[in-house]
This record gives sequence, C-alpha cells and structure tokens, in this order.
Amino acid sequence: MNLASRFLLAIVSGILAVFAFPPFGWSLLVFVIWPLLFLAFRGAGFKNGFRLGVVHGALLYGISLSWFWNIFGTAAAGLWFLLALFTGLAGGLTGWASVRWPRAWWLAGYAAVVWSGIEYYRCEWFWLRFPWMTPGLALGPTWLSPIVGVYGAGFVVVFVATWLVFGRKKCRFAGMAILALLMARFPYSAYEPGKEVPVLAVQGENVGFEAYRDMTVKSGFRDGVIVWPEYAVPYDIKPGDADWDGTLKLASSHNALVVFGSVQELPQAKHYNVARMFDASGQLGTHAKNRPVPFMNDGEPGKQAVPVKTKYGALGTPICFDCDYTEVARRMVANGAMAFTVPSMDVKGWSEREHLQHAELFRHRAAENARWFAVASSSGTTQFIDPRGRRVSSLPLMDEGVLRGSIWLRDDRTFFNLAGWLFPWVLLGTAVVATVGLLVGGSRSRETSGGEDPP
Repeated sequence: MNLASRFLLAIVSGILAVFAFPPFGWSLLVFVIWPLLFLAFRGAGFKNGFRLGVVHGALLYGISLSWFWNIFGTAAAGLWFLLALFTGLAGGLTGWASVRWPRAWWLAGYAAVVWSGIEYYRCEWFWLRFPWMTPGLALGPTWLSPIVGVYGAGFVVVFVATWLVFGRKKCRFAGMAILALLMARFPYSAYEPGKEVPVLAVQGENVGFEAYRDMTVKSGFRDGVIVWPEYAVPYDIKPGDADWDGTLKLASSHNALVVFGSVQELPQAKHYNVARMFDASGQLGTHAKNRPVPFMNDGEPGKQAVPVKTKYGALGTPICFDCDYTEVARRMVANGAMAFTVPSMDVKGWSEREHLQHAELFRHRAAENARWFAVASSSGTTQFIDPRGRRVSSLPLMDEGVLRGSIWLRDDRTFFNLAGWLFPWVLLGTAVVATVGLLVGGSRSRETSGGEDPP
C-alpha cells in the first residue's frame, strides 16, 4: 500500500470516529473505524505509523473536542495535538512491529494491547488525565461493562480490528464472532430488589443558596433526597451561617437530605471543591473532589472516596469530573456506596456538544458498578441512570428546571468492582513488557545478523 493510501485511511477513520461519539453517537462505527486505522498502520514502519496516528487523532480530537476553543482559545490546538501524540505512539509501535515481524502469530494481540495500554495511560494516569474519546466510550455500556469496564470493552473492539487486519483467515472469522457477541443485548429484569429512594435533581446556573432553595421549595418535593449542582453554594459555610441554618431548615421542612456542591477553605488561600450532605440534624458528611479539572481553579485534589451514611443507606457523592474516571466511583462502592447522588457542572458556554459527551461518562460508571446515579448538572445533562447504564430520564440542556425520579439502593458488587478494574493495568503492563522485550530481542537479532530493520 502506498503512503497516500495510508493517509487517506487515517483521515477517513479520524473523520468517521467523530460520528461515533455524541452528539451523533453512531456506536456501530467502532467496528469500521479501527480496522481502517490498523490497515493504515500495517507495514508502515514507526515513523509513518506515528504520523498516521497523529493525523487520525488530530482529526478526532480537533473536531469532536472543538469546544476546547471556547475555553482555552488558541491553546486548544496544543491540547488537541498533545492528545494526538498518544494515537501517534500507538500507530508507530504497530507500524514498527508489523514491519519487523509481519507474519508473527502474536502481532494482532500486540497491536491491541499497545493501543489499549497507551489509551489507559493517557486517560487515567498522564498528567492531563482526559478519559474521553475512547472506543469503549463510543460503544456505550454493554454486558462487558460490569466485567472489565470501559477500557476492557475498548480493548475487545480494538482486538477485533487487529484480528481482522493482522490475523489469518480463521482469526478473522473469530473476530467477526466476537463482534457479533459484543453487539448482543441480553434480556434483563426491570425489577429492582433494593430500597427505593425518591430524588429531586435541580438544574440551573443561578449560583447561590437562595436561588436553588427557591426552585426546590416551588417544586413541592419532600421525603427523599434533594441534589443541587456543583458549586451551587460557591463559598465555605459553617455552623451559624445563614446558608447553613437555611439548609437545616430546608431539610427539616421537606423531611429530606440535601446534597450540593460547595467550597471548603484551606490554609494558604487554597480550597477543596466539596459535596456537602445535610439532614435536619446537621451536616452528615462531605466529599472533596478527587479529580479537579485541569487548568481550572477547581481546588486541591481530595484523597478519600467514602460514601455518606444516611437514614436510607450509604450514598456516594462524587463530584462531576470524579465520574469521568473509573477509580472514584469504584472505590466508593468498595467502601459501601449503595447509590450515587452527584453534583455536577457543565457551563452553558462550553456548548451542547460538551454536555452530551460528558453525560455519557456517568452511564459507564453506573454500568461498571451496577449502581443508580442521580446527577444534578448546572445546565445539563441532569439525569437518572439505572445500573445497566441506561438513561431513564433527563432534563433538556440549558434549561432551568427540576427532575423528579427514584434511585434504588443495592449492596451487590460487580466483578469489575472486585477485580475487573485491574484489567487495563494488565494491558498497560503487558504493553510495556512486550515492547521492551521486542526492542531488546530485535537489537540482539540485528547484531547477530548484521542487518537493519526495514524503514
């Protein structure tokens, strides 16, 4: 295949990938995008594979995350390029291995492991930590979610692609069989065995206690849990303050728990971004956001991921960006969380595209841990999500309003929560060990033969 054809495949796959994510959400495209991309990588060598990966990534991130421009201005281009470097590295290593060992039986597995390991590092451990735009995320919650999570599902998508491109005929048939199985939707029971808890989620950007209190009172809701967005009360409050006493009064008059985003001041002019939970007796607990948004004045990172014990049961209160990652919700469930009430914030100026993309991440956390989620977002998406990752109800984006619903408390734990969360760690470790082994082995082979790798 000539270089122009390879770049055409990278460009087509990058543009198609845009349509696999919200606002389009054409998830079946994942079974076209990655085979096209790995076809471009096959036999390309490291340098060209790297360039092809960067082109694919630049198109995917630059178009899908065009809303970066609204926040960062011209610096957005640097962020798009930084993200594209990771797809470039995966493409380079795949291109190198497919030239050096073109007929190796393990080539498809190596390419899938390298892609998935690099992706996991980029999403969860690189300093930018931005877990958007992955094959597993595009696929949506599936029956694999409570087993190996979003990264495990993404690995299967990529492995099918590499089998189709690098595998022998029998492997290709096996890849198609896995694809069909992954697309399957198994029957489920709508019955929820746990305790039902009514919830009111409030959506609005009118920051301040009085605005959210008035919307809550006007709704007439009582006997349940009231959830307001992140930074609903964007300052520290303490016993005796007017907003503290007002919260206790609201909880008492409505016989409700009240959850909202706030601030906890720290020494040296620092702060935590916190979720506070009250009942009529006082503050039951707080959670400091573990994953502040990069480049924002979003507080110091919290270290604990512990649910709050209430009269209903243990409720997790992760905040917004906490739910972009697998770690925080998983740790809360391991510590006893039976459902989640989440303050979140998506500013109107960040665009509807950003809101829709962000809303998908909560669905994966619900499916991975088999827990109900009630999310109150400042301008959307305010939503209720069931333990299979299905969005049960939501409010229109950008509108002020309240959403009534129920969550059910559960105390079971999925395989993902117990052990499946380690799977992407295994992928990352395997990618590192395999690549180092191939580099060392390849160097020794060249020394012995006196030859060089093809370009």
